[in-house]
Amino acid sequence: MITGYRMKHFLPRRFCLPVLLLLAFAAPIHAASSERPVLLISIDGLHPSYLIEAQKYGVKAPVLREFVSKGAYASAVINVTPTVTYPNHIALVTGVAPAEHGIHTNTVFDPEGVEKGAWNWYGAQIKAPTLWDAAKAKGLTTAAVLWPVSVAHSSIDYNMPEYWRVKQPSDNYLLNAVSTPRGFLESIENVGAVFGGAAHEDGSSFDARLTEIAIAMIEKARPQLLTVHIVGLDSVQHAKGPLPVNEAARELLEQLDGLIGRMIAAERKAHPNATIAIVSDHGFIPVNATVNLNAAFAKAGLIELGSDGKLKSWRAYSWNSGGSSSVVLKDRNDRATFATVDKILTELAADTKTGIAGVLRGPEAVAEGALPQASFLVDCNSGFAMGEALTGEVVQPKSKTTGMHGYRNTHPEMNSAFFVMGPGIQAGRNLGTIDIRQIAPTLALELGVQLPTAKMSPLPLR
Repeated sequence: MITGYRMKHFLPRRFCLPVLLLLAFAAPIHAASSERPVLLISIDGLHPSYLIEAQKYGVKAPVLREFVSKGAYASAVINVTPTVTYPNHIALVTGVAPAEHGIHTNTVFDPEGVEKGAWNWYGAQIKAPTLWDAAKAKGLTTAAVLWPVSVAHSSIDYNMPEYWRVKQPSDNYLLNAVSTPRGFLESIENVGAVFGGAAHEDGSSFDARLTEIAIAMIEKARPQLLTVHIVGLDSVQHAKGPLPVNEAARELLEQLDGLIGRMIAAERKAHPNATIAIVSDHGFIPVNATVNLNAAFAKAGLIELGSDGKLKSWRAYSWNSGGSSSVVLKDRNDRATFATVDKILTELAADTKTGIAGVLRGPEAVAEGALPQASFLVDCNSGFAMGEALTGEVVQPKSKTTGMHGYRNTHPEMNSAFFVMGPGIQAGRNLGTIDIRQIAPTLALELGVQLPTAKMSPLPLR
């Protein structure tokens, strides 16, 4: 490129003034169009059809519906397997799959229970650059509210991460200790205790507290990148199943519409030129029975139980992620155990009553999304989910219909969502079916930052 002094003396004199005037006017226009603050709101468990086909479900959500008519949206987002919260939330901010970003499941693989139910909470566990990293590298202010895998993330300035041990009042001390800046969370009015009793069990009450925290961050810190994770819709669908059978899910989504409207109003007041994106991590499937692979392994002698009925030893173990599981061998080179497990899974998959949709093996299983150390990936059919029982029948009916996710991303019910509005974004633009890994580079472009590790191209919003 020929710039500055060299351009002035290279061009013929009659072209100099028009070209320089063009550059003078083009530069600020380019800067304004390529650098926009971003508010990214994740509604855990939102299937895109809930908003695109709102009338079908009887959903009255004027704030969220405005994204369909005045913004761009995907008819479906193909997320990563397993379709659970943590792997997909990190795909949203890195633009890469679990094999690259390092978060393969919600929870830490731990059959013996040494970790006492630990999840993959910590920002240092992410192996790929994030949008927060890219924003900080450019000197932007970053913030996050309840975003998974963000505890002590070095590139988040204002951070109340998703973190707990018992989800009781004592965890408020824990949350205050890991939130940044120190003392910011306690200073927010109208929040009080984040954890404790009905405040956490009632999805709308909990999300209302998250909304107050997000608005406080916007008003006090004016971050150019704020990522917010709200969770009530996920909780209510786990309890009673997805729309349209779950009336409580519709009511809660309508309440969330009002909360999100408040966040958007605060963001637009702070940053009139902001790009606002609504995303999700997965959908839901109604469940009436569980598939307990570890009970089958125990019957085959691959799991030994103590006198208390708890795990004593294992040669094969099913680590569940809702509608699918990674089957791990204690010794992945143990051919005899592999053959036994393979026979058990083949026979179960051949029986339509067992609810097994498919079994992947070896490298194919890992490439699809199983744990890196897994030898099998097992997927359930609709109506079934993986269970935790170590004894009893392999297939056990549930007393009531519940909801689950975590299946392979080949189930349309698992599709996640992407809706976006901002200056210049084409109104009513249907982006069709997209890949969840396209969202991070798209938002990086809106921010005007570099995320070269993202593997896919940005979406055409304008």
